[in-house]
Amino acid sequence: MDITVPCVFCKYFNRNERERMTCMAFPGGIPKEIQELNVIHTEPYPADNGIQYEPLSEKQDYFNYFEGERRK
Repeated sequence: MDITVPCVFCKYFNRNERERMTCMAFPGGIPKEIQELNVIHTEPYPADNGIQYEPLSEKQDYFNYFEGERRK
């Protein structure tokens, strides 16, 4: 099963280092708990540098995308 992590829809995700799964909130690597969807990072999380999930745009928002609102 292929699961898309919300991080790839976040404006803070480091797209140049996809294989390392880093972002501005977690420059050393996004915690597995977030990657495995055990925690949805829309609220503060320890050591997130005060940065939480923000969609790239309204059209590229993980939550809307998977609710089927904007699938193409």
